[in-house]
Amino acid sequence: MTAEVAIVLPVLVIAMFGALWLIGVLVANVRCGDAARDVARAVARGESESIARSLGERTAPRGAHITITRQGSDVVVTVQAEAQGEGAFLKLLPTTNLTARSVIHAEPGESP
Repeated sequence: MTAEVAIVLPVLVIAMFGALWLIGVLVANVRCGDAARDVARAVARGESESIARSLGERTAPRGAHITITRQGSDVVVTVQAEAQGEGAFLKLLPTTNLTARSVIHAEPGESP
């Protein structure tokens, strides 16, 4: 019985850290998508890019890069971030690059 526990326990600990890392990446991915949508919506409504960017920075993961471009009458926002686990042990796990993109048609009367 002791040998089985000695083998299974480290596997469970590694699986737990992997699951925590994956949850952190998924949360960061959702935050990137939310930030892209919020910024695109604000610019499409006619807010200035600086105000819209500050809205996105509140939602996006720390250190995210927000790009705002216009393609015709569409507002295109791309949010790029690097996801890494929080905490001492999770920082040892690899980072992953995340990208979210939102395209919204500008409201009538707003200059492209």
